[in-house]
Amino acid sequence: MAVDFEDFDRFLDEARRGLDALGKEPPPEKELSGGEGTAADGRVSARVSPECRLTSLQVDPRVMRMGSHELCDLIMIAVNAALDDLRANLEARHEHVDVAGLARALEGVQEESMRKMNAFMQEIGDLARRTEGRG
Repeated sequence: MAVDFEDFDRFLDEARRGLDALGKEPPPEKELSGGEGTAADGRVSARVSPECRLTSLQVDPRVMRMGSHELCDLIMIAVNAALDDLRANLEARHEHVDVAGLARALEGVQEESMRKMNAFMQEIGDLARRTEGRG
């Protein structure tokens, strides 16, 4: 049985490509959007940029009649909801890496490499025995 090092190289190349994918940015069409949040049934709304900066705050004039503490609480709820939305967008952006699939592929590479290495060692042992028989 001949050892096929091309197969072994192919498996290693696949593993390297999978690992390289971990460090790459997602495709450009998935441009990161900011986050949006609301409070008081949409009467207070906030938007944040991908850099976590408040970019928009809108307050319905009817809400302005509330006390300052209540108004501040509603603004805080809307801004925190916008930040939570941004966090969810960031997490979704990085879900492109199939870590479980990569682990399965690497397990397959490990099993195949062990099989190939065992075959290689068997051939070396057979060659050594044949060489000893001639001497």
